[in-house]
Amino acid sequence: MFKKILVLVDGSEFSLNAARAAASIADNFSGKLTLLHVVSKSFTKTTMPDLEQEIAGLRAEGSQILAAAMDAIGKTEDELDTVLSWGNPMDIILEEIEDEGYDLIVMGSRGLGAIKGLLMGSVSERISRSVKCPVLIVKELCE
Repeated sequence: MFKKILVLVDGSEFSLNAARAAASIADNFSGKLTLLHVVSKSFTKTTMPDLEQEIAGLRAEGSQILAAAMDAIGKTEDELDTVLSWGNPMDIILEEIEDEGYDLIVMGSRGLGAIKGLLMGSVSERISRSVKCPVLIVKELCE
């Protein structure tokens, strides 16, 4: 039923809970899990070395967020896919969903940083209305 599952992660405990729930679902359905983190930073006029340093820092931060999610669910890069992308989170997420044909989208009920507004309210509502697959919004995990 759920063979391709996309999880939106931003480093918040809510997104880690979403990753845990999605990993459980993937295990139950022998599904493939993909973790997606979107960096939505716009750059001001800056010198090239400063810009390169800022981009490298954001890339490292995004990689750490994806690694933390993998640690939270006890999976390695061999057991799932990770996507670190740049741009407007809404556009990137919808493009990823359309391009890859996911069966389930999982997200936390709240987030941090640049995609804080993404994970609840109008954007999650827009995702729900824009996709053909189920969307699971995770608040907390039940023990």
